[in-house]
Amino acid sequence: MKNLLVILIVVFLSACGTGAASGEQNSNEHPGFIGYVAKIEGNQILVTENKVDEGEANHEDLNQFGEKAGQAIYFSLSEIDESTINQLNVGDHIEVIHGAVAESYPSQSSAKKVNYID
Repeated sequence: MKNLLVILIVVFLSACGTGAASGEQNSNEHPGFIGYVAKIEGNQILVTENKVDEGEANHEDLNQFGEKAGQAIYFSLSEIDESTINQLNVGDHIEVIHGAVAESYPSQSSAKKVNYID
């Protein structure tokens, strides 16, 4: 009986070591966010789930802004090439492939790639 218990524990523990920890890339490591460019500030952009006017993107009242904009993320553009950054305009419909998201409102993340939609 003890041998069976030891075998089950070994099998269980070996199964716990598979996946992203053993070098496999998780498909959720670089998720995408689809939205609209609401604001461009230096080397970062604010992308919102719903299209907002440029004036609304100043979001002094976060509750009111959140109701209109939906989910919103500030993306650092430090990993994006200059030509792509120069083509960005407020109102563009884009998908941003990004890294980890800091949970705040608006959220914050770093852009890995920018794709235009439409």
